[in-house]
Amino acid sequence: MRSRVVGLLLALVCAQVALVAPAGATPVVRLARPTGVLPVGTTAVHVVDQSRVDPWAPSPRPRELMVQLWYPALTTRGTRAAYADVEVTRSLESALGAPLDSLRVITPNALRDAPGIPVRLPLVLFSHGYAGSRVTATALAEDLASHGYLVASVDHTYEAAAVRFPDGRVISHSMPPEEDIAAAIQVRADDLSSVLTELLRRRLVDPSRIAAVGHSAGGATAFQAARTDHRIRAALNLDGGLPSPVAPVPVPALLLTGAWHFDSWTEWASAQQAWGRHLAANTMGHYSFTDAPYFIEPGGLRALPADLFAEMFGTVSPARAVELQRAYVRAFVDRWLRGTPTALFDREVKRYPEVEIRDR
Repeated sequence: MRSRVVGLLLALVCAQVALVAPAGATPVVRLARPTGVLPVGTTAVHVVDQSRVDPWAPSPRPRELMVQLWYPALTTRGTRAAYADVEVTRSLESALGAPLDSLRVITPNALRDAPGIPVRLPLVLFSHGYAGSRVTATALAEDLASHGYLVASVDHTYEAAAVRFPDGRVISHSMPPEEDIAAAIQVRADDLSSVLTELLRRRLVDPSRIAAVGHSAGGATAFQAARTDHRIRAALNLDGGLPSPVAPVPVPALLLTGAWHFDSWTEWASAQQAWGRHLAANTMGHYSFTDAPYFIEPGGLRALPADLFAEMFGTVSPARAVELQRAYVRAFVDRWLRGTPTALFDREVKRYPEVEIRDR
């Protein structure tokens, strides 16, 4: 998977490059404001699936997950949420070679535990990349919530950077790149299904309007979840390679990537029978499809070698990266969960000249 290759290369580089925090206090880094009119709340949910034995746990136990929800809130008043638990930011800092606690300055917009509007909402399930976190799609999730979606971002325990549970336990990333990638992706897809079942039980979700979205390995997860869970009506893969054998997705599916090429993407486009598109943005790096562009300045990441920096973050500004991911993801879920017409997937548009339609 692409995320594993980038992660291994980054680890080698960061062992040789000392990134030094700039002198003086680091200013707060505020994520882009949501573009919708609705205030946004966020809360963490603990999900235990008693029907599944955790395949990665050192001893038999039920599969246990933490999930971050973003949703339209009833109020504009409250306490702004923190970006992540300190164990999460420190794990991300270690992976990136960023100074200790430099990412604590990242500041979301959502209100912590704000009351939500009491209606069943269209749902976007989100799956992070290998060694990522449920929080690294915050800018995208907040925007979707401001337009009336419930977003549920899942930490894949043992694969995620770090997961803190309500009883104080912390499970850090401990899985090396697997030999059987397809099996690992299926575990992740089952995680999305477990969370979906729980949210439906809580009557938070409109059961006819559910999409799966993911970044990197999470993108492959979104496609696989749509293959194995008939409740999912659409799937979107953000720059994720696909394990062999490559199979079609039985629902409308979008692959939104950087400008590079992988055979698995061509194989998928050839096999896809339901509505499908592959769009490529020539300015985006692999992590441009997450919140990571906002990590660059506080983390001192411009000190990375130029070729690696471009591979990770592209040539796009954080604001433009977030604008692009928000525009295409929301247009996709609006199209397939709300029936809202859009031209973004049928022709190249002047507003986003960096995006080309590669396969349709």
